[in-house]
Amino acid sequence: MAAEEHSGGIAEHLQYWTYSFQQDIPVDERNPFMQIHVDTMLVTGFVACLILGFAFWFKSRIQAGVPTGVQNAVEALVGFVNDTVRDNFPVHNPIIAPLALTVFVFIFLCNFFDILPAYFLGHVAHALGAPAFRPVPTNDLNLPVAMALTVFAMVIYYELKLKPVHFMKDLLLQPFANLLLMSKNPVVKLLGVLLIPLNLVLKLIEEIAKPLSLSFRLFGNMFAGEVIFLLIASLLLVDNFADMASVGGAISEIMGLLVGLGWSFFHMFIGLLQAFIFMILTVVYLSIAHQPAEH
Repeated sequence: MAAEEHSGGIAEHLQYWTYSFQQDIPVDERNPFMQIHVDTMLVTGFVACLILGFAFWFKSRIQAGVPTGVQNAVEALVGFVNDTVRDNFPVHNPIIAPLALTVFVFIFLCNFFDILPAYFLGHVAHALGAPAFRPVPTNDLNLPVAMALTVFAMVIYYELKLKPVHFMKDLLLQPFANLLLMSKNPVVKLLGVLLIPLNLVLKLIEEIAKPLSLSFRLFGNMFAGEVIFLLIASLLLVDNFADMASVGGAISEIMGLLVGLGWSFFHMFIGLLQAFIFMILTVVYLSIAHQPAEH
């Protein structure tokens, strides 16, 4: 009985608080692109407000001299991000370091909600009338994809702005057609022209792989961590006070708390690592777009 209740709890926890703009259409016929995940929007909005609020609060408390306390931690973080950008970026662009810092802090804070006890916010949301609630927005593929597509759009923008001719040549002529078109043999040149569509397809696949790798890496790691956390809670935590009062229930509860606590700290490290990876890949992809064209 307990297993069945926990199993249902896991399935219920993995549901989003969804609002559809097609309320008059049956659920199974609704367009998934005509709905939003309210829980993801609420948590990301809260994190954004938290970052902005802290920035305004911190701005009024910056002091000259040797930094201490919060200022010391912020300056260390900013210095770390600046060094990372400086080591991976070939030219100066004043928006890259602030972008990298924002991406890192935003993703880390979104991942940080995973440290809350399993089912906790879901039960609170149910008590307040919400049908479901998932507290970690990076577990929702929509958010990583949106961030990855934003980075991808910036990469394309800088490619077209800084080296449009080189980008178009790279898009159409690499890797096969360029060498063939340099040949003096007209048949070989014709073969190079015929290979342009193949080059275009290969280049598009290479470019599309960038946002896919960014989004699915973050989503996959955070989603897997959430499911494992819920499984630990389902297998080791008891359902009611009567079971907890028994010897076996008490042992199971203690084991569940210890294992869950250990997994929470490990998964927070994974969340920190994923935030860093997303940041460093963002810098690297934009760095490639800023690389001078080879002649």
